[in-house]
Amino acid sequence: MRNLRLKRRRKDGSLVDVRASAAPMYNPDGSVRGVARAYEDITENVRAEEQLRRVAHYDQLTGLPNRLSLQKELGRRLSGEGCGQPTAIVLFDLDGFKDVNDTLGHSTGDQLLIEVGERLTEVAGPARSVCRLGGDEFVVIVPESGDPLTVGPVVDAMLKRLSQPFKINDHTLHIGGSAGIAIGPADGANVDELIANADLALYQAKSEGGRTYRFFLPVLRAQAQARRRLDLDLRRAFAEHEFELYFQPQVRLVDGAVVGAEALLRWDHPARGILAPGAFIDTLAASPIASEVSRWIIRTACEQTSVWRASGLALRRIGVNLFASQLSDETLLGDIEDALQASGLPTEVLELEITEKVALNFESASVLRRIHEKGVKLAFDDFGTGYASLSHLRRFPLAHIKIDRNFVCKITDDTGDAAIVRSLIAMAHNLGLEVIAEGVETGAQADFLIDEGCEEAQGYLYSKPLPAAEFEAYLRTARLASESAPDHKQRSRKAAKTAMRRRFPSA
Repeated sequence: MRNLRLKRRRKDGSLVDVRASAAPMYNPDGSVRGVARAYEDITENVRAEEQLRRVAHYDQLTGLPNRLSLQKELGRRLSGEGCGQPTAIVLFDLDGFKDVNDTLGHSTGDQLLIEVGERLTEVAGPARSVCRLGGDEFVVIVPESGDPLTVGPVVDAMLKRLSQPFKINDHTLHIGGSAGIAIGPADGANVDELIANADLALYQAKSEGGRTYRFFLPVLRAQAQARRRLDLDLRRAFAEHEFELYFQPQVRLVDGAVVGAEALLRWDHPARGILAPGAFIDTLAASPIASEVSRWIIRTACEQTSVWRASGLALRRIGVNLFASQLSDETLLGDIEDALQASGLPTEVLELEITEKVALNFESASVLRRIHEKGVKLAFDDFGTGYASLSHLRRFPLAHIKIDRNFVCKITDDTGDAAIVRSLIAMAHNLGLEVIAEGVETGAQADFLIDEGCEEAQGYLYSKPLPAAEFEAYLRTARLASESAPDHKQRSRKAAKTAMRRRFPSA
């Protein structure tokens, strides 16, 4: 008996799928006298099989080919079937997609993903395949293209299309994307290797600020391995209590009084000695232990400051830096409350410092507003180094901005940087914000800041960051500010400079 799948037309003209079976019919003498045929309508079976195939090979939300389809097509192109022609893949990741889901809901996020797929398909054209890996990751296959000068403009056009506003459910969304590019077989002889290397290039693009693309380079693999080793070492260091807080004073310029301090993380490495954050902070910020470390920093800074205040060293402010990831951590508010309650530190003494990267996060404003409502102060750190503007900062309930040291170090030598710092101070005052200048190292810099009305300064002119015991000794020799310090706001600039030189002779 033989079975065949056929299309047959009904009397009404519609086509149906049938399974045809045929078997010979025999005479009594064994000779064949005919053929018996049977037809079975299998239309529903075929539809079910097609549905299963689509589920297996296509993304159910966007209708695009999924990871399995991507692997099959890439495998075919990287094998002999590809005729040895190079194939580029572009791995896209949306910037700010999580914030859309968290603030506007998953239905809006799903619709956004559908429209992203449509835009990528529109720019890619029929010669290139667009796939969705999952989440907010998409891959575009650019066949027979091994020249970066050819691939680059295609990816740039896609990123520009993604940067245009999306209109969804009465919302106007601005997201943008980042992309990593790998070209096989040079960047990967098999599918998994090629995708992994495109992911490394994507990581590089995002680490440089996002909304751009990068090509895979072998050095990125070495860097990824180094990050992995460092991440493992950081986990061990935290478990073995190798992290330590140092403290750097913040000085009121009008009279030289120490009014606050910034808590700064240091790593007492068993082989390399004391390491500053520049050696490890980026890896730590991206590590799963970032929240645990931050919880420890906040708690330790509050406890230490409370001890100093109880002994008469009445610091009015302790600054603690936040990681960008903490604004998405649901435990942050609870961690702050627990640290303040356990230490007995007054709420208004704690000041959390945020960077522009944190501030530009879509959901940061609401989280920071809730922190502010609890009485905790907020400062904007390293201002002038990124994309934010002072007008943008109106979304945030700030008490201070901190001018980046890279501007301050040149204010007496570079008229451009001097003009920038002068403008930042003036604009901050117009918005009702006080200013702390970072990286002050010379008396001339302090004089400039006093003339411009800058309230406070921080830098090596006053002290380098110190371990807790040394910082306590520093405080005991300093004239600490008190709430009732007489007439310090009324001092003339000349008197303020005299006070500073008396307090810090090196100035």
